Amino acid sequence: MRRRLADLLGDASVLGDADASAFVERVDARWRTVLVALAVVVVGGSTAVLFAHDPFYVSADSALFQHAGWYVGQGAVLYVDVWDLKPPLIYAVTATLAFVARGDVAALHVLSVLVSVAAVVGGVAYTGRTVYRLTGDGFAAVVAGTSLFALASLYAFPYAGVRPKYFAFLCGAAALSYAVADRHLAAGVAAALAAGFWQLGAGVAVVVVAVALQRGGPRAALRTTASGLAVATVVVSPFVLTGTAVPLFVEVVLAPLYGVERSTVPARLLALVVEVGYGVGLVPLAAYGWWRGVRADRQRYWWVAAGGAAYCLQVLLEFQGAIELVLVFVFLALGVGVLVAESPSPDRRLAVAAVVVVLVASGAVWQATPAAPGKPQAAALHDEFDVPDYAALPPDPPGVPPMDRIYWQRQTPDTCHYRLGDKQKHFERATGGNLTKSTCGQWPFEREPLPWLVDRVV
Repeated sequence: MRRRLADLLGDASVLGDADASAFVERVDARWRTVLVALAVVVVGGSTAVLFAHDPFYVSADSALFQHAGWYVGQGAVLYVDVWDLKPPLIYAVTATLAFVARGDVAALHVLSVLVSVAAVVGGVAYTGRTVYRLTGDGFAAVVAGTSLFALASLYAFPYAGVRPKYFAFLCGAAALSYAVADRHLAAGVAAALAAGFWQLGAGVAVVVVAVALQRGGPRAALRTTASGLAVATVVVSPFVLTGTAVPLFVEVVLAPLYGVERSTVPARLLALVVEVGYGVGLVPLAAYGWWRGVRADRQRYWWVAAGGAAYCLQVLLEFQGAIELVLVFVFLALGVGVLVAESPSPDRRLAVAAVVVVLVASGAVWQATPAAPGKPQAAALHDEFDVPDYAALPPDPPGVPPMDRIYWQRQTPDTCHYRLGDKQKHFERATGGNLTKSTCGQWPFEREPLPWLVDRVV
């Protein structure tokens, strides 16, 4: 029976403790192929299955991003005719896809799903590449990339449309990979792109500048910073030249600051369990990897632990759903990779890999099963500690259709507030605005923008 099972697996050597080293070495030799193939199967396969089960479903957020991309192509002005607090690069993507689709929103949705899958696969590959460049260990790179799938949202939701966090994940992982390869210009560009898709990508920019400073000195840090600033200039310049820099600042900078949700610490920690499920076990595993890495070689691994700890604080400050943890999970995956690389024997390396596989599989069960063991209890306990995100919100204006209808019918809304998320309603209430105006982006304070900003900074 033992020999027959080995034959079915293709190699009997994987069954014995004495051959664990040979198995690890085979994976190490082919780590790029193994990791990319695994990512394509998991992300592409789950997307295909979910898309077939619910064809052309589009989430409300994705509908906004895709509709606004089409709408901009019809002459709409971003942050004026469309209110949103995300940085502009996601709209550059969807406007381009809408152009390629020639205005066909069904084709636009399919293209959005495909590029989302590609972004996630690329992010997984870059994360593994970072681990390999740090450790020289291909097996550790595969385990690290696999551990990202403990965050089930990473592969379970691209079928519902495009999201900027997929691209922030891709660019952030690429920036870290380029940083440890001493490609300082590329690291700065990728980090700036990550921030251009999602504000929290700016944390990666800080990390890559710090890595460049340590590895290459002030000159390398300056090159990284300069390339990032060049990208930021290219992104912002069109808004400055068209007179829409103030709307950009109001919605992308001010509104998120106003929109930080209230919560209690127990509620946030329980929300992590509710959203991630059994996959939350990756946190202590990765933290142990951070500690092992710093203990073994502080100069090499300090930024992995520092960046991971800093991003974990995000849970207490900004956390509205599992996908918002994607950059946290990049650093968790790096910690897992370091743990595997620093493990003293093939058996222990395989043991870490087995734990990761169990966490990934159990995370999928948690995501797919409403009554998974512990899930109802965790949700009920979370509700006991939870508080409303905002004290009071204005009601939705009457007659505003849902986002999926606006998207599929290619409507040109009468108001700029047509997504009607909680943050934008809170911001308008807090600054004395309203939800029925035809254009957005107005400066909400009596003092002019520049004097107001200088006063706040100084």
